[in-house]
Amino acid sequence: MLVLVVEDQANDLRVAVAAAQEAGFSDVEARSSITAAREYLEKALDGNGRLPDAIVLDLDLGYESGFELLRFWHSNPRLSSIAIVIWTILGDQYREICEMFKVRGYVDKGGGIAPLRKALGGLVQLAS
Repeated sequence: MLVLVVEDQANDLRVAVAAAQEAGFSDVEARSSITAAREYLEKALDGNGRLPDAIVLDLDLGYESGFELLRFWHSNPRLSSIAIVIWTILGDQYREICEMFKVRGYVDKGGGIAPLRKALGGLVQLAS
């Protein structure tokens, strides 16, 4: 299984990749910006790469908002079937908005690696 991790902080990226691997994802693609993640997804939609089975998305990427990618994902039927787990430090005030987009999980970064690993592990089990 392939997961796309969209995270701009190097340490958080390492944690997310480790959580995905520990949860059972065999392949991980990482992008540090919304622009790069969108380009990756557009190429995969055009047949020039593999669509991920899941996406881990940070909502706060400095000068970019994860909501930009969430809107792109939600607007494309081939993408919206891909499970998204939001992993953010922004807190619960955005949880309801993300649930309207039908994300699979909303995980607070403050909880460390275990809650993210658990959310991703649930996706791996669903696929099995």
